[in-house]
Amino acid sequence: MAGIQVGNDIRQTINLFGEEDKALGQTLSVLSRPVQRKTLPQGLDQDLTQLEKEIDRLTEHVRQKTETVSRKSQELYSGKPKVERTKEITGVSIQKYSKETDETGKNSHLEVEGGVLGNQFSVQFDVEIPEEENSVAIRNLNLLVEDGILKKLHDPLLQLSDNNALGSFFSLMEQFSRWNIYRQETFHHFTEKYPDIVSTDTDEETVLLLQNPQISDSLTLCVMWSFTIDPLCRFHPDLRLKVIVHKQLLEADQENVIKEAPQMFQKMVDLYGIERGIDAMVQLMSGG
Repeated sequence: MAGIQVGNDIRQTINLFGEEDKALGQTLSVLSRPVQRKTLPQGLDQDLTQLEKEIDRLTEHVRQKTETVSRKSQELYSGKPKVERTKEITGVSIQKYSKETDETGKNSHLEVEGGVLGNQFSVQFDVEIPEEENSVAIRNLNLLVEDGILKKLHDPLLQLSDNNALGSFFSLMEQFSRWNIYRQETFHHFTEKYPDIVSTDTDEETVLLLQNPQISDSLTLCVMWSFTIDPLCRFHPDLRLKVIVHKQLLEADQENVIKEAPQMFQKMVDLYGIERGIDAMVQLMSGG
């Protein structure tokens, strides 16, 4: 692994059911109130009676769903070590951990090694407990990742190290790793399903090539699936379609199908998802 050493503590609390339980309880309270009404015409009275029955049925249905969610949450959190629960939620697994504390007990140096969804990492940092503060402060954060990841994420990793943003590092690594796995699985799916038309770019792993063997010298659709990192080091997938076309074929495209393919691809992705968008482009190339 390659590392970058550049010089605050970010804590994240996952509240799976807090606000949802509160809102659900308020909803059930309202639904369980009996309908107060004076003497009403028979037809309307029957309608209200039926409505009360429907409310009772809905209340019971919500209660059963609530019990199911509570049971599942207990199954997730009970009987499992904290490390395993953390791995299930975040994808982070800890493989090695060491800590050295000075004589005052207020300053420690930690080294942690592990993986995020298969991507190895190592972090080293100092922890300081201020005199009048309950929280700890992270100093001298050093991040080490595999060469391939360092090449793609060098600048944001440098920024995170400078800011001692340990929590943001794990967040970025998780998002990058999930994007990378999803992209690889999707590309593999289409190269297996349409081997005569779909292939991967040997020079750039984030590009999927769509070519019809009958017109491969004239038209190529490139699905470019990369990502961007914003100034706050947040990860954003970037999916675009690039058309490589011979001038003569473009001139012969009277209905502008080739010219409008990138816009059509983007609309398909936005409405139906990435797989449907790519599949539509494959059908366009094959004439299906």
